[in-house]
Amino acid sequence: SILGNKKRHVLFSMFLPEKQPKPGWLGGRMKAASSQYSESNCITVPLPGAAPLCAVVATKDVKEGEEIIQAMQPLKPSVMDELKGSVAKEYRRELATLQMYIEAACETVQPSSSPSDSSSGQQQQQQLGPFHQLNQQYPGLKRIHQDPDIYSIDNFLTNEECDRLIAKSQPHLVPCLVKNDKTGIAEQDPVRTSTNTNVPQSEVPSIVEKMTNVANCCADQLEILQVLNYKKGQEFIPHTDGFSGKFDACGFEQASRQATIFCYLNDVAEGGSTNFPEIGLAIQPKKGTAVIHFPADLELREDTRTLHQGAPAVDEKWLLTTWVWNRPRSDEMYAESRLPPLSSGDII
Repeated sequence: SILGNKKRHVLFSMFLPEKQPKPGWLGGRMKAASSQYSESNCITVPLPGAAPLCAVVATKDVKEGEEIIQAMQPLKPSVMDELKGSVAKEYRRELATLQMYIEAACETVQPSSSPSDSSSGQQQQQQLGPFHQLNQQYPGLKRIHQDPDIYSIDNFLTNEECDRLIAKSQPHLVPCLVKNDKTGIAEQDPVRTSTNTNVPQSEVPSIVEKMTNVANCCADQLEILQVLNYKKGQEFIPHTDGFSGKFDACGFEQASRQATIFCYLNDVAEGGSTNFPEIGLAIQPKKGTAVIHFPADLELREDTRTLHQGAPAVDEKWLLTTWVWNRPRSDEMYAESRLPPLSSGDII
């Protein structure tokens, strides 16, 4: 239920009226209540950006095995807008994926938001900014998308730097892990199925210098560098890199990510593109190319337009990534000196 600040949400699809329902699907099979809410235990809310799909939202606690009954009486527009906003925020990654599938499969999909909703969203995005300033004089820096601004730099890393970084990292790759909130055990991250390793700055000083130069920042504003390896089928589902407000994370205290920098370490002919579904941008990995975008503005407001995904790999993909924060890394547990060496004899 979304109502009452509860967190047990489930998304279901509602069938189009002209389509036959398939066995096992809830959509189109719910009993409809009369105009009295007391007879129902849920309502349906159009999924923003993914019409004609809807979310089934519980309006009261539903016991296991209890029949789901949909309320048919219309909600007040203000209440519906609030629920749609809650669904959009809670499931923005899933909605972005659904939207891509719908756009590919159904040419007659109508936008779920009204003109007033669209205008309100545009006004909200227009209020974002200013953003972290890059070194616009950096050689090869070019803007590939405006509002939100996304930049790329061809040959940011040399072929030799890419090859040596892969060779240095390969023996140390481990699955991307995330802590299970219920068990407290670190387990495979379902969002990012690749393998990775941390890279000490002391082993790649030339790369750190390039990053701090283009990003107009100090080395201690960089999050721990990571090399990621995606094999066939591995992916990073739609996500954003930013937060709204101040956070304690990744060795930074009461701070926020201001910029994302990632560099492709190999050419990828098929699969593995970096997609920004909100703005219709897709980037195919090219060896040595860096991409920079801004997950939040200087007022520490997240820019959800930078939602992006690493599409499932077909050919193997290698990536170097880091994030620029608005203040230095301060938690000693994340100090560079604590990172295990990869190959200290090979300094890039």
